Amino acid sequence: MRRLLIVAGVLATLVGQLFAQDNPWKPLGGWQLVEWLDDVQIVKVLRKGDLMPAIFPPKPTWQPDAGDFFPASDVLLYRRMPASTGQQEYYAYESYNIVLDDANIRRVFDPAGVGRFRISSVEIMVYFPAAGFYTIQGFWTGSDDNITPFPTSNPPNTFLRSNEGPHTIFVWQAGVGRLRTNIDPSNEVFTVQCGVLDGSIDSQRRFNCYVGIQVSPPGAWVCGALPGTDLNLDYFLEYDGNDYEAYRLQGGVPATFAMQLIGNATPSLYGRITIAGYTGSLEGKTATIKVKQGTQVFTYTATLGANGQYAVPIDQSGNMEVLAQVAPGLARKVSLSNVSGPVQQNFTLTNGDVNGDNVVDDADLLQVLFNFGGTDRASDVNGDNVVDDADLLIVLFNFGSVGDRF
Repeated sequence: MRRLLIVAGVLATLVGQLFAQDNPWKPLGGWQLVEWLDDVQIVKVLRKGDLMPAIFPPKPTWQPDAGDFFPASDVLLYRRMPASTGQQEYYAYESYNIVLDDANIRRVFDPAGVGRFRISSVEIMVYFPAAGFYTIQGFWTGSDDNITPFPTSNPPNTFLRSNEGPHTIFVWQAGVGRLRTNIDPSNEVFTVQCGVLDGSIDSQRRFNCYVGIQVSPPGAWVCGALPGTDLNLDYFLEYDGNDYEAYRLQGGVPATFAMQLIGNATPSLYGRITIAGYTGSLEGKTATIKVKQGTQVFTYTATLGANGQYAVPIDQSGNMEVLAQVAPGLARKVSLSNVSGPVQQNFTLTNGDVNGDNVVDDADLLQVLFNFGGTDRASDVNGDNVVDDADLLIVLFNFGSVGDRF
């Protein structure tokens, strides 16, 4: 049966002072020991000699964008925690160094498919082998979309503001505790750009990132055949100060850690951009997406799919105007309110802007006439790979039309 951990929190400078056991837990501004898990039993503590190494190639680097986001409500992005009732038996792995768990997030949590998530809370189970003071430091990194995704940067990618750490906690007995990040004033522990799992190993092509903590003296990361439906790749990574070391547990025991990741997808726009009368494929065309807030205008680009599908992350939230333009279409503007996550927005553009000046006029008509009978791509406004009377009729029908502007 679970019971709340009743311990005292102290600063590192007050290491010699112990609080009575009946004092409430006093948070230190970051990682907190919020619950003692009496129903979790560690059956074995593993070390490197109990593990089989796996070989990973070198990783490129990636740095996150700065910025805070305030989704309307957070969702549980990743769950690997024990059941609420019954005795739970797990393995643990002992290490001083950061250990990263691959957190696989279902695509339903980011319908835009951008894969950038603002994390508002992290929880991890840790086995503390003895009573005493422990130093806690949280780390994170994104991943590539290779087979399988690898971390894209070396630690430290520390958490933000009050969760940056390191933090000192006092544990009054050996056992398994649930650690949780502090509530952040900007509702953001970190923001991560995830990779995508390859379809050959995961038909859902879930998003992937890595989260972990460092505990000194060494704690042990609770792992094993934990409940949950997220894909388990049966390995974990340890950072040794220079590079990552990958390990698998012997005997086919799943090597995933007990962790919960809570947050939401960061602001993004997605949907379809179509051009009236354009019958060809839009695949590979570049869309210009402009976002206006107040007097500031921010410009983004997106590469379209065959049917005009687009998805683009944005750094703005709240109320905004959004303008989309793809040749040979005229720009179209919409107003959006309370943007805090992925927003589906479709655009249908008026056709006939051959020269890209956001108006259909005699200059566009002359360019079609000049290339009549040829294959000039700009003049082929209906996308059938030939400039003919069909293209001429579209320009004439929309003659005088003007696109939206900021």
